[in-house]
Amino acid sequence: MATVSAMRLWNAATDYVVDEAKRLPIATEPAVAHFLGQKINLVFTLLALIMYSIAWPTLALTHEVQPAMLPIISAFAALPIMFGWSNPTLGWAISVISAQVIGLTVDRIDDWNYTIQVVHLIELLVLTVLAYLRAPLRLLPVFWAVSCVVVYMAAPPEAEDGWVVGLTIAGVICVLIRIILRSRAQLAQQTMLKDTEKSKNAVLEERTRIARDLHDVVAHRMSVVVVQSQTAKYRIDGVGDAAAAEFDAIADVAREALDEVRVMLGVLRLEDDSPRAEAYARNPNPGIADIEGIVAATRGAGVDVSYRPLDTGEHVGDACALVAYRIVQESLANVTRYAAGARVDVDLSVSGDDLDVVVRNTVPTASPINLESSGGQGIPGMLERAKAVGGVLSAAPQPDGGFVVRARLPLRAIGTPGLGQWGPVAESA
Repeated sequence: MATVSAMRLWNAATDYVVDEAKRLPIATEPAVAHFLGQKINLVFTLLALIMYSIAWPTLALTHEVQPAMLPIISAFAALPIMFGWSNPTLGWAISVISAQVIGLTVDRIDDWNYTIQVVHLIELLVLTVLAYLRAPLRLLPVFWAVSCVVVYMAAPPEAEDGWVVGLTIAGVICVLIRIILRSRAQLAQQTMLKDTEKSKNAVLEERTRIARDLHDVVAHRMSVVVVQSQTAKYRIDGVGDAAAAEFDAIADVAREALDEVRVMLGVLRLEDDSPRAEAYARNPNPGIADIEGIVAATRGAGVDVSYRPLDTGEHVGDACALVAYRIVQESLANVTRYAAGARVDVDLSVSGDDLDVVVRNTVPTASPINLESSGGQGIPGMLERAKAVGGVLSAAPQPDGGFVVRARLPLRAIGTPGLGQWGPVAESA
């Protein structure tokens, strides 16, 4: 309890000193404000003032100094320690230079064997140790050598070797402490990295499990759709040829969707070096040439789609082609859901080193198809895909009541996320 009370009193006292110091005019300077912002610097400043109050009256007992020079020489002896934490190199440099100058220019009293006073000697040692601990390791030989020379010249002959040995031992101990602390910091960092990697693996495993469960649900439902579509003409009387062809088209689209889901799940489930993973890797992703297929499927659903393809898709990178395919696929799906009766224009064109994808629909002429959907993920997904290859995407309603999706994708993916250059992206389609 006594320790807790002492700590509270100490914190209250330091807070009071900080508040009072910040009211000083000099505290408005950025460097001073930054210095006063750390309580440890105030501790060293208070220590410097205490040492200064000791050095001034005792300097005349060890050295022959004019009264007017007492506060100046005492300041060089005591005040550098205020930089002990914020900048120990600066404090050490001031201390060793002033010690050497004072030792060479100020006469000492015969009864005093050192060229500098006790306060200066104590601060020089403290600042040397702090420099050992906090300054760059490459500078430690400099601190050791200069400190040894200064203390050797300041000490009497019988104590010279002892001070050098003491500074050497202190340097070795400080280096060992720094090595231990660095090793512990590296160990803590490695532990943190391992924990982070473990957390990522757990997240990936959970995502894989969710993807597997999603596949099981979708596969079951889509399989039912395929079976029902293919057997409708046998189970229902009076199904004409046109209706049978429509059921077959539905079955084909459902089968293609089911195949894509299985391929994507296969990549998640398999190890990178497994034979089946290699087989999945060899299975080509949909690209520019496959857009014609989803356009035809959308037309088969009764949507009026106008498609202007590229002259050739060979110069379009695989990543760009896949993203373009997914953007057109999602855009046409949104039109089917939310813009019944609208006419759709799908345009692909190359502008310099970019592929421009534009999917524009007119104002709907019928009520939206009532499909249950969580909503709101189509356009964000398209935006993420475009950013993944260094492209930009915009999706927004038009003044005439229609809707347009524009994407500009690098022909060769650069992997640099971009910002939409056609304005804000709508949150839902």
